[in-house]
Amino acid sequence: MGIPGSQPASQPGWGLVTPFVLLRSTQFEPAGPPSLSSMRYARDYQEVKEIGAQFSATRTAEQSDIAMFWYENSSSIWSRFGRVVAEAQGLDSWETARLLALMNMALADAVIGGFQAKYDFSFWRPVTAIRAGDSDGNDATAEDQEWSSFLNTPPIPDYPSTHSVLAGAAAEVLGRFFNNDNIPFTATSGVPFPNITRSFASFSQAAAENADARVYAGIHFRSAVEDGTAQGASIGGFVFRHSLRPLNSDTEDDRGDRNQ
Repeated sequence: MGIPGSQPASQPGWGLVTPFVLLRSTQFEPAGPPSLSSMRYARDYQEVKEIGAQFSATRTAEQSDIAMFWYENSSSIWSRFGRVVAEAQGLDSWETARLLALMNMALADAVIGGFQAKYDFSFWRPVTAIRAGDSDGNDATAEDQEWSSFLNTPPIPDYPSTHSVLAGAAAEVLGRFFNNDNIPFTATSGVPFPNITRSFASFSQAAAENADARVYAGIHFRSAVEDGTAQGASIGGFVFRHSLRPLNSDTEDDRGDRNQ
């Protein structure tokens, strides 16, 4: 599980795709991962090393379920959430179509922005970092050459977590669309780990659980999921303000936002 070097880097040119709404792929690019010598990196390292290990002694059964629930393709997950909430809120066909279109434009731009950042920073994944911990110059990161992640580590850089970028973007669109983040909903997972059901009190709670899931799975550092979620929220907000707007809804502030 999660053996580094077993596959070539995936989709390194995705950040070069023209965004649907963003002005450029780097428009909301995060500041970058913490220095390997920093205390923040050491905390990230110890957290994922312990809770994200293949045979972790501290990860609970629920946390394992959370990791598996969120391992599905992000666009599939959040499109399902959108349909569930649209039906529960009684949206008609036109309103549902607008919601799903906004979400998926935000998701598409989140992939582009996330992958641009991934290959700009090219930060190592936990499975590589932990097996080489004695070479990072940080005395607080003891290596474990036998360490493996709970779920398979994808062959793309760690920072930011694109799953988290997409979650932040979709949650932001949903909250803005309904003008209310605190809408509860329940959904069930699809492949590769189907039939796990989770309930959420809000869209932001769902995005936060998605971030936790990547650490529980052992495939991302905490900084990658936190900064990824924030990047996604910025992307989602921009897409919502500048796409599929109701007639006569443009404001001076919104037009100025195009200069970001």
